[in-house]
Amino acid sequence: MIKVGEARKRNRLNGRASAATVTSSNWCGAALTGSGFTSVTGTWTVPTISLRSGQSASSDPAISQWVGIDGFSDSALIQGGTLSQLVGGRQENVAWTEMLPAALREVSLTVDTGDSITTTVTMTSTTSGTVTIENNTRGTSIVGTVSGGTRLSATSAEWILEDFESGSSLIAFAAFPTSAFTGSAIRSGTSVSPSTATLIDLVQNSELCSATLSGTTVSVRDS
Repeated sequence: MIKVGEARKRNRLNGRASAATVTSSNWCGAALTGSGFTSVTGTWTVPTISLRSGQSASSDPAISQWVGIDGFSDSALIQGGTLSQLVGGRQENVAWTEMLPAALREVSLTVDTGDSITTTVTMTSTTSGTVTIENNTRGTSIVGTVSGGTRLSATSAEWILEDFESGSSLIAFAAFPTSAFTGSAIRSGTSVSPSTATLIDLVQNSELCSATLSGTTVSVRDS
């Protein structure tokens, strides 16, 4: 697996595809925008990933799944989730936390393919927060504290499947089955669902992932 400390998660927005959808070269999912976001929760299943057409095993393709506050329209971001990568043809999974501009940090929580994961990111100040990651399948959890990052503006909450960076380059983006995030965010003290979120499709040379909303569920589909 790549050195987790080299992985970075900033958004690379390409532009607006429609009134309700934007495109990005590395994010796929949904973002609620506004003001006063202090917490976001998401639950997902760690999928079985595979090689895309034309990829070789030596490319070690990967994906990351996470929830976070900010990052959609600014350089600040606090987040946590799971990372899955094919290493020598075998899938490896880790849990992690991050607050930009620092690289992500692996946490001590066992994550297997097929596990149900719930992650809650809570902003405790404009420069700090907590990330709780629960492995619902195993009945285990960990709470991480992050601080010292770029000042948060609390203007968005996200549910994202990502093609992340290692150094300054995107790594190979693995193929994956259709996956779903369920969850909510706290905005100005009130629980809100992602039902009115902006959708984000991942487009590089072509569309690689598209996002849809059904009620309070964000689905991401390999293209």
